[in-house]
Amino acid sequence: MKKILVLAIALRVLVAAFLFHPDIKTFNFQASFLKKGVFNIYTYLTENKKNLSLKDDFVYFPLTYFTLGVNQIVTSPILGGNFDAWLGNADSNSSVTDPNIFKYLLVLKLPYLIADVAIAFLLLNYFDDKKKAKKAFMLWLFNPFTIYIIYVFGNVDVFPALLTLASLLFIKKDKLIWAAIILGIAAGFKLYPILFVPFLIFSGKSVKEKFWLGALPLLVFAAISMPFLSPPFFKSTLVSGLTTRIFNPGFNVGFGESIIVGLALYAALFFYAWLIDKKPIQFNYWILILLIIFSFSHFHVAWLLWIAPFVVMLAVKKPSLSWPLFLLGIVALSIPLFYQDRSMTISLYRVYSTWFDLLPTPFTAIQKFFDPYNLQSILHSLFVGGALTVSYLIFKKGKSEYNRL
Repeated sequence: MKKILVLAIALRVLVAAFLFHPDIKTFNFQASFLKKGVFNIYTYLTENKKNLSLKDDFVYFPLTYFTLGVNQIVTSPILGGNFDAWLGNADSNSSVTDPNIFKYLLVLKLPYLIADVAIAFLLLNYFDDKKKAKKAFMLWLFNPFTIYIIYVFGNVDVFPALLTLASLLFIKKDKLIWAAIILGIAAGFKLYPILFVPFLIFSGKSVKEKFWLGALPLLVFAAISMPFLSPPFFKSTLVSGLTTRIFNPGFNVGFGESIIVGLALYAALFFYAWLIDKKPIQFNYWILILLIIFSFSHFHVAWLLWIAPFVVMLAVKKPSLSWPLFLLGIVALSIPLFYQDRSMTISLYRVYSTWFDLLPTPFTAIQKFFDPYNLQSILHSLFVGGALTVSYLIFKKGKSEYNRL
């Protein structure tokens, strides 16, 4: 087990240190103000935007700011004296040609490594069957999708993914109150775990327990957010594009009104659990919620990490779905790679040479002979078809083959 873990960590270090996505520099620049005594990053950035070299809003929730900020405080002796100057340098060329950049990338991604390995151990402890537990452990550690998403893009979504999985583990152990609290903490990183709360309520055995299962996640999230409540906080997080596009408008019904397909399906899932299922299996509904999000929204590649632990668990429980899930993973990961965004592909390699700027992105290359937006639509449609089939199988087998998840 130790040799496997060392090999997995070594593989992650190789990816983490040698690929650069500009987002990691941006939100670590923002998180660096914690060591300067800034508590409310949202109002600080708004009030001082004119004087800052990087003027982006901090679009994540408070726990992300504190996690990344504390990492910089703890590792400051390793990062060195020139680190803050590198963070504040808005010149994209000098940023990637800094001789210390590989050290910076590795150190800044250490929190992701800790959370990533923790997910592997949670999966190991989730299954009672030792063979299945080890398979889940191995699938996570040597899964190219998660390694790519976490360490190439510097993905802070690994933190709520870890906590969501921990919440599911508490549900399995019938510690529902702890599951509710953990969901609230997870929302302090990213808001999506709140979507699971209405379904968690149905696991309560009494009216009182149902009340607390619904209230606790919201209270915990409110306690985390309360010190930061302000117009900049609302603008940067609650109503930002990263949050609101989870449920994009679907089709127009006239007079400026649209039916939001993802939200409609979410509501249908809720009423099905309430009126028909009565005692829903949390795993089934949580993964279905995430499949709805990815099926009917213009998702960011980082979001795929939300569903990754669930996919591993499903593949272990139902081996016949392993290859279909793998194929769906390839399709899902391919969609964002064809966005009109250099940082998704070519710019990742600028740390080696700025000559990569001369290369066309997949979007530009395909545009010469085919509409890349149409290609995205084709891939997304294929994903939706596969996701609907998997959802049907989960629902159909929900009371038998999947109920032990």
